[in-house]
Amino acid sequence: MIPALLIALLLTAPKPAPAATADESGAVKKAKELFQSGQKLYKQARYAEAIAKFEEAYLVRPHPVIYFNIGKCWEQLGETAKALRAYRDYLRLAPDAKDKETVSDAIANLERRLREKGMQQLMVFADPPDARIAVDGKELGSSPASVELVAGNHTLTVSADGFEKVERSFVMQTTRATEMTISLRPAGTPVKEPVASDAPKLEPKTTTTQAGDPPPTPPLVVTPVETKKGRLWTYVAGGVAVASLGTAVGLGVASNGAMEQFTKVQEPHPPGEVQARFDAANQSASGLATGANVAYGVAGVAAATAIVLFFIEK
Repeated sequence: MIPALLIALLLTAPKPAPAATADESGAVKKAKELFQSGQKLYKQARYAEAIAKFEEAYLVRPHPVIYFNIGKCWEQLGETAKALRAYRDYLRLAPDAKDKETVSDAIANLERRLREKGMQQLMVFADPPDARIAVDGKELGSSPASVELVAGNHTLTVSADGFEKVERSFVMQTTRATEMTISLRPAGTPVKEPVASDAPKLEPKTTTTQAGDPPPTPPLVVTPVETKKGRLWTYVAGGVAVASLGTAVGLGVASNGAMEQFTKVQEPHPPGEVQARFDAANQSASGLATGANVAYGVAGVAAATAIVLFFIEK
């Protein structure tokens, strides 16, 4: 009779891992051979041939590091956009790669090269993956798809049989590469109606979303409140008119007074002195009269100005 403890050990013992099938072992071996061939061709500076070997190896046995090697080849060939795409695919599939920092620096350098040409790379992911992707009417293929675009407005279209087509406008920025993910909704999917409730109805808010980096927020424009200035200059001109008129009247009175003062002298004086006094009084009266005339003129001009300003100023 088998002891109970031995039975428990037999039941709980881990099952041995299944041995790799012949097909799996053959695929691994084939991918390794293709990868090593690509490395040899890279060292020989036969970069285009190396890319073909690396891509063939990925089809046999996918592995993120293959994208890194493809990116190195494209970079050596001066194909900036293709190298950028390969490096980004590498980090997307291996986000915790040990050389992530080095590859990120390479990506930034490639983005700078595209930016200097006035363009940048857009990568689009779609669900389902076999959806057709087009930008500005140009077919790019299935997901993921990439294209280099100049800065400005563009249109993305994603469609697939049995799904509702999505068409979206976006603004392309050249600061750095951009990624967009579009999930299509199956055709005929009913839209959920809101559940009726006794809660008060609120006015719906309409918002517009735009793919890509949002444009900068426009500055707040504040319209200053208009303040009434009043008829300040009207009053100034009117004041000048009144003051000038008063001065003119005063000078006129003084002018007449100067001559009257001469005629009031009763006591006799020598003829020479009488003539001298007359000349002095006449000169004084003449100067005062001239001043009065000038003041009258100023008063007239100021009065006319005040009338005009009265209708202009509000």
